[in-house]
Amino acid sequence: MGSISLEDYREHFSGSSGYLDFARYGPPSDVVSAASAASLATASHGVADIDALKEHENAALETVARMTGRPSAESVTFASSTSAAITLVAMALQGDARSRVLVSPREFPANVYPWVRAEGFGGPKVAWLDTPEGKVTPDVVARALTPSTVALAVSAVDFRTGYRIDLPGLREVLGERLLLVDAIQGFGVCDLEWSLADAVMVGGQKWLRASWGTGFISLSSRAEERLGEGLAGWTTVKDPYRYDGLIHETVDSAKRFSLTNGDLVAASRLRAALQLLEDVSVSTVEEAVLGVVHRLREVLSRHGGTTIVELGDDELSGIVSFRLRESPPEQAHAHLQARGIVVTKHDGYLRASVHATTTVEEVDAVDAALSGLVTR
Repeated sequence: MGSISLEDYREHFSGSSGYLDFARYGPPSDVVSAASAASLATASHGVADIDALKEHENAALETVARMTGRPSAESVTFASSTSAAITLVAMALQGDARSRVLVSPREFPANVYPWVRAEGFGGPKVAWLDTPEGKVTPDVVARALTPSTVALAVSAVDFRTGYRIDLPGLREVLGERLLLVDAIQGFGVCDLEWSLADAVMVGGQKWLRASWGTGFISLSSRAEERLGEGLAGWTTVKDPYRYDGLIHETVDSAKRFSLTNGDLVAASRLRAALQLLEDVSVSTVEEAVLGVVHRLREVLSRHGGTTIVELGDDELSGIVSFRLRESPPEQAHAHLQARGIVVTKHDGYLRASVHATTTVEEVDAVDAALSGLVTR
C-alpha cells in the first residue's frame, strides 16, 4: 500500500465528470500541472537554472527503474512517446536473414509499423501471429515459435479489447527470446511484474496522467546485451560534449536508445506523476479501476450490451469495449456524448476506459443515460 489513501489521491484531480476515455488521454493532476509550470518558470531564467532541472530527469529515471524492476537508472531512458520508443527499439533489434519477430496484426499501429519499417532496413522479418480476437496468449505464441524467432512484440493491454496479457506465461514460453512490451495501456494501472519484459515502452499521456512527451524505455540486461545501436543519436556516445571531430563510442547503457537530450519540462511532469502514483500505489489504483470496471460491465449487460471479446477476470484492465444489441454505435455514442459522457467510438463498437478517479456516480450516469436511449 502507498503512503496516501485513494481519497487523498483523487483530491489531486479536477477533471470533468463523465470522462471515461483514459485509454485515449488521461488528464493530468494538479501536481503534474504545477511541476510543469514551475519547470517552465525555472527554464525562463537561463542556462544556469536549466542545469538544475536535470534533477527531475535523474529522479524520474530512478523511479522508472524501481517501478520496472531494473537495477539502476542506467537501464532506463526517455522517449517522447510510445511510438518513438518502439521505433528506437525496433531499429536496434538485430538478426540475420532468417530471424523473425512475432507481431499480431491486431496490435495498435504504433506497435506494427516500426517492426515493418525495421524489416525494410534489414532487421528481422515480421512473422504475423494468428490472433482473430486480438489475444496474444502463451498458447498462440508457443504455436508460432520457430528456431528463427528472436522476439515477440506485444501490448501489455490491447487497445481494442482491453485484454491484459499473461506476462509470466509469455515469459515462460519465450525462454531467452526477447519480450518487447508496448505498455502504454497498462503501465500505472495494471500491477504487473514488468521486470519479466525485456523492453517496457511507455508514453505517459494516458494512464500515468503525465501528459504528452513523457515516454520512456526500460530495458532488461538481456535486451541491453542483444540490441544494437539502431538510431542512437549524438548524445548517446561517450563524452558527447567533447567536440573533437571524432566518432565516439556508443555507451553500453539504455541511454543509447535516444536521439538527443530529453525534454526537462516533460521530465518534471513524469517525475511528479510517478511520485503521486507511488504515493497511492499501483495496486490501489488497479483495485479501484477493476471495481469500477465490474460495475460498468454489469450496467452494460443490464442494457443489452456485450463486450466485443469475452475476458476472464484475470484478463481485465481499465478498458471496456462494447456493443449495444439494439443501438448502432454511432447512435449510442451521440446519445452518451449529449449527456456529458465521453467514450471513444471505434468501427462497430464503443470503448469506455475508467481510472481510479472514476466514481460510482459516473457509472450510475451511464446507467441512467442508457435507460433513456431510444433504440432503432
